[in-house]
Amino acid sequence: RQDPDIIMVGEIRDLETAETAIQAALTGHLVFSTLHTNDAVSSIVRLRELGIADYLISATLLGVLAQRLVRKVCPHCAQPGEVDEALWKGLVHPWRLEKPKGISQPSGCIKCRQTGYLGRVGLYELITLSPTIKQKVARGADLQTLREQILKEGAQSLRLSGALKVSGGLTTLEEVLKASPPTLGLH
Repeated sequence: RQDPDIIMVGEIRDLETAETAIQAALTGHLVFSTLHTNDAVSSIVRLRELGIADYLISATLLGVLAQRLVRKVCPHCAQPGEVDEALWKGLVHPWRLEKPKGISQPSGCIKCRQTGYLGRVGLYELITLSPTIKQKVARGADLQTLREQILKEGAQSLRLSGALKVSGGLTTLEEVLKASPPTLGLH
C-alpha cells in the first residue's frame, strides 16, 4: 500500500480531477497541481467554476503561484532607453514603484539573431491564503474582493514582478505588458 506525503496532479482540467486533488488534501497530503488562469487569485475562481465548494477551497488551499516567461533583453547588444511615464504608471499601479532612470532596450546582434532578445526570465506572483483570505473564500467572496484583500496583504502581482525585472534591465515594458494581466483593485 502506498501512502505518499506529497502528491503531484499533472493538471486540474475537470471536476473529477479537482475533487481527487481536494480529497487528497483533506486527508493530509500536500498536493501540487497546475491550472490555466490569468493570475494567482483567478485560480480560486477557476476551482469554483469547476464545481468545488467554497468551504473546500478554503479548507485545502494553502497558496497559489502564477508564472509567466518573458523574453530577456540581449546583454550583448542592449541599448539604454527612456521609460514611458504613462506605461510605467500603468504597470506599477497601485504600488507606485519609483520610475527607473533608464531601462534596457533591444537592439539586435549576431548573438541574438538580430531579435534584441536572448533567453527568458520569469515573472512570478505568489499568494498565500491567510486566515482572512480563507474566510473570504469560504463566504464566497467575488474575484475583485479577493484580489483587493490579497493586495492589501502585500502580495506581488505579475506586473510588479515584471516592473522589477524592467528596472533591473532584464526585459522591456512591452514584454511585461503583453505577458501579464492588469492589476485590478486598490484604486
